[in-house]
Amino acid sequence: MNQKVVINQLRKLLEHLSYQVKRLGNPRLKTLGFERRLFKNYHSTLDGYLQECADTLNKLEHNDLSLSSHPWQLEHLVEQCQAIQKVIYTLPAGKKQLLTPQEELAGYERRLLKMVADLEHQVATATGFQEQQQLLSTLEITQQRLMRCQTAQKDYSWKKSVT
Repeated sequence: MNQKVVINQLRKLLEHLSYQVKRLGNPRLKTLGFERRLFKNYHSTLDGYLQECADTLNKLEHNDLSLSSHPWQLEHLVEQCQAIQKVIYTLPAGKKQLLTPQEELAGYERRLLKMVADLEHQVATATGFQEQQQLLSTLEITQQRLMRCQTAQKDYSWKKSVT
């Protein structure tokens, strides 16, 4: 097969993978199951791994040697692309990003603050005593959850600053 055709096909594959990663929001990755031999460096996002593949492709393209003299480089690039594709397929559906624990806690806190505000409004506008008591009980439980969430955020921040 012609070297230019192979390079163009690989470039299209990388563009497709880049599109998929952007569509997912370039998720941050906590841990990956990539074999150590596949990539030279550890990257926190899929975009970093795609950039490493693009660099390899550019080296192949600008290399004076033909692809037939270095088939292992071509095979290595294809293996890298396949590994990235597997990770893309294993990401949770509908979840745009894998969040850090700190980001997750901040999201919980935002939702709990909104719930507290909504419950306070409902308590203020409740017409019956029974309804008001039930809402106050729910409000108290939600405020306790909010306090635990805020404590967890402080603990996480403290642990992160120590390490």
